[in-house]
Amino acid sequence: MKAQNILFVLLIIIYVFSCENDNRKSIINVSVLKGTVVDRVSDTLFLLKATDDPRQDIIDTIPIINGKFEHKFVSDEIEMYQLIFKDELVTGSFMPTQFFSENADIVFNLYDQDNSNKFTREGGENNNLYQIYLDSIQDGYNNQLTAVYEDYNLFDSFEKFNSKEYNELFSRLREAKSQEEKVPIYQSIRKLEKAKKHRSEIGKELDSVVNILSKQFQNKKYEFIEANPSLVSYSILMRDMQSLNYSKAPKEKIVEAYNTLSAKYPNHPYSKLAQNLWIGYTELQPGGQYINFKAPDINNVAYELKPIVDKNKIVLLDLWATWCGPCIVKSRKIRPVYEKYKDKGFTIVGVAGEFKNLNAYNKFMDKEQWPWLNLIELDRQNKIWEKYNVMNGGGGMFLIDGSGEILAVDPTAEEVEAILKDKLVNTSIKL
Repeated sequence: MKAQNILFVLLIIIYVFSCENDNRKSIINVSVLKGTVVDRVSDTLFLLKATDDPRQDIIDTIPIINGKFEHKFVSDEIEMYQLIFKDELVTGSFMPTQFFSENADIVFNLYDQDNSNKFTREGGENNNLYQIYLDSIQDGYNNQLTAVYEDYNLFDSFEKFNSKEYNELFSRLREAKSQEEKVPIYQSIRKLEKAKKHRSEIGKELDSVVNILSKQFQNKKYEFIEANPSLVSYSILMRDMQSLNYSKAPKEKIVEAYNTLSAKYPNHPYSKLAQNLWIGYTELQPGGQYINFKAPDINNVAYELKPIVDKNKIVLLDLWATWCGPCIVKSRKIRPVYEKYKDKGFTIVGVAGEFKNLNAYNKFMDKEQWPWLNLIELDRQNKIWEKYNVMNGGGGMFLIDGSGEILAVDPTAEEVEAILKDKLVNTSIKL
């Protein structure tokens, strides 16, 4: 077992022990959010937790009247929240402003996206400390990146930084009119990125410069976290933990920071979330082990994943949602594979991640009639998306063999069939 995983296992034990002995009660925080919106025409702000999905988890709406807003906000934990302009979220391109819930009036100055570096929040020690982090570390890194991009004229011609094949795929993506057309293009794009064949020579040069700046930034960020073991630092750490597959932060620094902060805040929601995300990151890779869970079907009959894995030679766990177009396309493409191999030791367990109600699910399944076991994760009740490290995504696919080993993550239908053919059909002894 890797050293950093040993450290993490030890901290999980500490976490569980601390939770059993810490009877700390949640503190009710009453914040008054008020601020000024400068040089933009917007009428509404959305309020949500920084760790949540803005597509689904909006807590409240805040009206903006004559460039001003004021809102009383009550929370039972000090953690990071964010405000997002409604008109930006609708277009899919938004720049949130983060803040911490605490017993204080919190005053904001908000601007348009081009001036997001001017966003400020004042009020309460956590918000003031976070503003110090932004001013001293985050904004400096952002300014350095902008300067490098301007030196390379990135904003004028992005295509020159990509390989010819990569640009051709994006051209096809722009012309595609349905998810059925887009999904295989996205899969080809990811393959190129994984093979590091997506950049031109000048693109590789730019990436090299950016990587140097990123390393410097990560070092400064984790020096700040070490010097300030606070909920502000914990929220900064959570951003890296929610993007572990993409974060450039050294994993040993993430583990060290988690060890310190989870010991200090054992009952805080961040500690359990971080534990689930790390286990998902380390285990849910080819060669790792699946994570067991229980979930109900449409008749509220609960099913456990483990007996299904034990019973079959290979199981495809399909996490999807009615609001996730690419997920639906992938599930449709896997259906012929299921029909071909369902009597050879292969099955599928689908789990739909839905919110608020099952109206969309019922309507969809009446039409689609998927023939495998279909379960439901309503409002994240079993934290399956969190455990499988797809927390703010539509879903993911995990191919699992009878021993519980992960064979593939997000495989295409063709890749699934190739594995099934190899493991379920081509079983003759070879000399």
